[in-house]
Amino acid sequence: MTHKATPDTLPDGEGARTQREVARLRLLSRLAFLTATIRDRGLLLNKVLQQLHEFYAVDSCGIYQLHGLASPLHLIASLGISTELARELQKVPTGKGLIAEVVKTGTTKSWLDLQQEPQLYCHTVLDAGWRGFLAHPLIAHERLLGVIFFFQNHPRQFSLEEIELLGHCCQLIAAAIDTADLVEKLEWQHRLTHASQRELDRSRQQLREHVHRLEESNRSLEQASQMKDRFLSLASHELRTPLTWIMTATEMLETSLPDLPEGSQSLLETIHKGSNRLNNLVEDLLEMARIEARVIYLARESIDLQMFLGDLASRYAEETLRRRLTLEIGSIPEHISPIGDHHHLRQALERILKNALKFTPPGGVIKLEAVHRTSEELRQQQPEMEPFCPEFFCREPLRDHIDVCISDNGIGIAEQDRLQIFDKFHGAGSINLHGKHYHSVEGPSAGLGLPLAKGMIEAHNGMVWVSSPADHQRGSCFHVLLPLYLPNRPSID
Repeated sequence: MTHKATPDTLPDGEGARTQREVARLRLLSRLAFLTATIRDRGLLLNKVLQQLHEFYAVDSCGIYQLHGLASPLHLIASLGISTELARELQKVPTGKGLIAEVVKTGTTKSWLDLQQEPQLYCHTVLDAGWRGFLAHPLIAHERLLGVIFFFQNHPRQFSLEEIELLGHCCQLIAAAIDTADLVEKLEWQHRLTHASQRELDRSRQQLREHVHRLEESNRSLEQASQMKDRFLSLASHELRTPLTWIMTATEMLETSLPDLPEGSQSLLETIHKGSNRLNNLVEDLLEMARIEARVIYLARESIDLQMFLGDLASRYAEETLRRRLTLEIGSIPEHISPIGDHHHLRQALERILKNALKFTPPGGVIKLEAVHRTSEELRQQQPEMEPFCPEFFCREPLRDHIDVCISDNGIGIAEQDRLQIFDKFHGAGSINLHGKHYHSVEGPSAGLGLPLAKGMIEAHNGMVWVSSPADHQRGSCFHVLLPLYLPNRPSID
């Protein structure tokens, strides 16, 4: 087998050394030019890999990016690596494999032949023909940003001269990645500032001309829905100001007049509870209006799902004990996470969890867990899921998602009612019963909890659907599909 000669494999001699030095300087010059002129990180890393691939005459190469020592590595650029192999490499857990040694020590590692390496985690690379392997850390300002690696389809020992040159190249690459990260953060902060300003301006305009804004936002809706939604939004805005006055006045009376007769104190407490309940209803109506008008701002951040569901369970631990229920946390993937707005996602899942608490009798069990759903698995379940959100399967391409499952063994939901429970006011029940069973577990509500949860999840490009428990027992299982957090993966031309 013959291999392309690099400047380091040319014969020794003054002329050969000069030629190698010129080749090294040209490589560094080209990399410096690329990092100085290309702003797009994906395009830059592709161009850099092409230069290194040609200079070192390796079979394939790639770059992992690290967002934190405890976070998983993400393959953000590669050359000569198939899609299937890249997917297998991405499955390597944090702290496992040969790259983990580079991350742990922050030093360059070289392996002559991977077939003789007992610490190899992903054995799929051997089927792909990997033998010689070199990995070098990308460090900027004493911070590890990632790892660049080469591999050869035959045993190869990289020379000290080659590794030293790669170290200079990695300094340029790491500085470029660090700069790109800083630019992205600045751009994100800039967009966030402008979005906040636009939201503030919009709120001021709604306060001045809320009737006109409501009419303008509802012109595209059907006449019946337009009249209903406009009334609800208008009533909510109009109730907010007098309701605030009532709540403020009640709190002031409770604190400033401690010597009121017992009957008066009880009356103030009743007013306070009633105004709080009405305030929650007004906030729900306003939230529904913002979701339907698509004017709600959502952040896009990686969610630590284990911590997220743990906090959710802790928040309702006391309520669970009070109702004599068991709240369990099942298996949760560790190497992947969803993307979304932490605050709004927590509110959405809280509404679904409250629904499970409400309809699970004492002694029941509620379980929180999550699984990774591939696009192929979602396609297989499309007939069952599509009625809940037809738009979800219109997206091309359909990507992998995280499926957060909230299951219970409560009274369950009839199959013919599973779509209607997400309609506004469907769970409101008889108007004559409202206000009479406020403290009852199964007392009526305004019927906005599940519709609000559904609207917020769909605003995250996800969906909510309901199925029966896997064991075919009583109860129900709410599935919350959320898109995965994935860094940019540029395609290789």
